[in-house]
Amino acid sequence: MPKKKFWEFRNEAESETAELLLYGEISDVSWWGDEITPKQFHEDLLTCEGKDLAVHINSPGGDVFAAQAIYNQLKNYTGKVTMYIDGMCASAATIIACAGDSVIMPTNTIYMIHNPKSAMLGYFDAPQLDKLSASLTTVKQTIVNVYMARVKDVLSEVQLKHKMDNEEWMTAQTAKEYGFVDEVVEAIPIENRLEGNMLFLNSVSCKLDRFQNAASLQELIKNNIPKRSEPTMNDNEFMKKLQSFMDKFTNSQPNNTPPAPTAPPNNTAADSKEAILAEERKRVADLEAMKNGNPAVDAIIETAKANGATADSVKPYVDAIPQQEPATQDTQPKNMYKQFMAMLQDSSDSGANGVLPTPHAGTKNEAAQKAANIEEVANYANHIMEVK
Repeated sequence: MPKKKFWEFRNEAESETAELLLYGEISDVSWWGDEITPKQFHEDLLTCEGKDLAVHINSPGGDVFAAQAIYNQLKNYTGKVTMYIDGMCASAATIIACAGDSVIMPTNTIYMIHNPKSAMLGYFDAPQLDKLSASLTTVKQTIVNVYMARVKDVLSEVQLKHKMDNEEWMTAQTAKEYGFVDEVVEAIPIENRLEGNMLFLNSVSCKLDRFQNAASLQELIKNNIPKRSEPTMNDNEFMKKLQSFMDKFTNSQPNNTPPAPTAPPNNTAADSKEAILAEERKRVADLEAMKNGNPAVDAIIETAKANGATADSVKPYVDAIPQQEPATQDTQPKNMYKQFMAMLQDSSDSGANGVLPTPHAGTKNEAAQKAANIEEVANYANHIMEVK
């Protein structure tokens, strides 16, 4: 069974910059001795063809060998590599961040370095434990070597190792003072919530008990990241952003009908018509399958069906909205659905179509604009539904 990729490349032909998204855990399997997974990443990286690369990181860490392999490949990449910290950059994720020609970190994001760890299951004698300890010491030194290439003008190796021993959590300003970060920029939309042992930063989650200094992390989040941000848009602005996204598909597909597939020369007109109808039925069925009773999601799906959009195109919006039921009476979801649909119709009638989303500060390409759009739509929908 093929391994699920933990990375995503976005390389639009008309854009001068490609993107790499590293959100969540860095590999759920070790890359140690695995020649296939690094090769897949390398092949994906080659498709960027030397364009400048914007790497977006929101990760609690993961497999150190995967991180080292990605670090080495990004260091050898011919284009300029810029790192953007989109929430948390912790543990093995910081190794990857060090591959950037520059690292940009918003004021409300967090950075953490610590010692490598190894999971153990079974019975071990002293020589076996000594061997494991020696291996961890070697791995730590490889991480130190990566860090020192960045921070050598600020920290000594002894100071750096001491900070790793203490599992140090840093604000953007502290990370910059240590040399891990080149530029601190204004805050970006981030929401956090704590559910038992699980911490959620936007769509990324991690277990707190994996960290020895979780109390420091919680304090840092309390002081730097709002528990739930207020929406930055009013109703009309929210619908402008959503409608403009849908409008891209409407403009390219006359009469709201998907383009007909290219038919072989011997196909009859009836065959072509049937193929078009079959494709349209599949598009609608795929969208219907994404409905989950959430009024915001269902309204987005209905709008997509009417505008010729596909399930793949609206999936980022759907995924960004929490799947909880609204914390209201049973009749409220239906009322909210009607409200969303009415707002969509109002937006369309008012000529709001075609309004472009506002990008995050410091980013210029369309992929970043889309990410900002998704973030704001999700935050607004969360606020309307009073998700707790």
